[in-house]
Amino acid sequence: MTDLNDLDLHNVTINIPTDAQEILSTLEADGRQAYVVGGCVRDSLIGRTPGDWDITTSALPMQVKQLFRRTVDTGIKHGTVTVMMGDTGYEVTTYRIDGNYADGRHPDSVEFSANLRDDLKRRDFTINAMAYNNSDGLVDEFNGIGDLQAGIVRCVGDARERFTEDALRMMRAIRFSAQLGFIIDEDTYSAIGAMADTISKVSMERIHDELGKILMSDHPDYVKRLCDTRLTQYVLPVMDSILTDRRCNSTLTLLMHAGNSPYLRYAALYNAADADNANAELKALKLDNNTINTVTKIVRLSKTSIDETEPAVREAIHMYGRDFLPLLMRHQTSVIAAKEETTGIMMTAARKHVEVINRLYEEIIKRGDCISIKDLDISGSDLMELGMSGPRIGETLNSMLHIVMENPKLNDKETLIAMLGTLE
Repeated sequence: MTDLNDLDLHNVTINIPTDAQEILSTLEADGRQAYVVGGCVRDSLIGRTPGDWDITTSALPMQVKQLFRRTVDTGIKHGTVTVMMGDTGYEVTTYRIDGNYADGRHPDSVEFSANLRDDLKRRDFTINAMAYNNSDGLVDEFNGIGDLQAGIVRCVGDARERFTEDALRMMRAIRFSAQLGFIIDEDTYSAIGAMADTISKVSMERIHDELGKILMSDHPDYVKRLCDTRLTQYVLPVMDSILTDRRCNSTLTLLMHAGNSPYLRYAALYNAADADNANAELKALKLDNNTINTVTKIVRLSKTSIDETEPAVREAIHMYGRDFLPLLMRHQTSVIAAKEETTGIMMTAARKHVEVINRLYEEIIKRGDCISIKDLDISGSDLMELGMSGPRIGETLNSMLHIVMENPKLNDKETLIAMLGTLE
């Protein structure tokens, strides 16, 4: 991260992508004000690569549409038009003043403004309320730079008003603190605790998006702040239970050792839970089925021990999946590392066991050993030609598979045919 204490605030330069700069220049040439704004300014200042370049402007939505050949009305009611530059879309939003937020997310009314400050003061946090263009340089009405320098997440204006506008901002405050390693301003943090129950207004899809970003940050253990502020109490009871009892410290330690994968981070979070309870909460979070199933399987099998033999590892690959077994071993390695840290006792035997399983797995995959029916050198069609029919075909293939997994050298069509008599 860039050392902001060395930043000359009077000569800040942000390298705006060519297409975004073309949008700014086109608006300015038409007599309008235009700035890149929000997260792209924050990330540029701290040396991170912005994911998106949002633009705010004094131009009205229809004026924006008239200036650009390809636009999409992504949120025109609230002043947002997406300008397409090649295959990339740039959200261009008119300065606006929001009305009341009856539903806790969308303003009941929007009033367009000609004043940039009006637009900046409705934003969530000071570090996200800065704007920039090459003509005016950095516009920082709410000391976002100061909070970036101090490592603070602070609401713009009154925190309760900002959270009333969108309750998800409470999770976003914790997410930004996790991603940036920042503390949360005392008033902002207190407001989260006071308004925690309003998180129940937010859809689970939006909640899991923020939770996922916290888990995938450099500080996944900051999920504890979701619990400390009571947010989890209202929407994630299984997680809340884990982080409020004796399982908390071991879970947070495990999260810090978990591999850089959503499967492994979620598995670490729910490792101490009953697998069925974890599954139910992951479903409630509206995660995709693959993530739900994979994480649940890791939690369910986290204490599984596989014999240190090739047949046992081949059987495990067959049962759990070619791609899943390495994931399970990575999780078990994280569990070992977390236990070593919390107890101060080296688990040499457990580490060696995982290493042996990983080595056997790699050798089996490299050789291309038979681990599924499709790997057999004989097929259902072959058995039909030999006069076999019905369920017996599947039963025979399954029996052959387990024999071949025990001894891969038997995976030869003539040998398998000769074996049929012994399977009667």
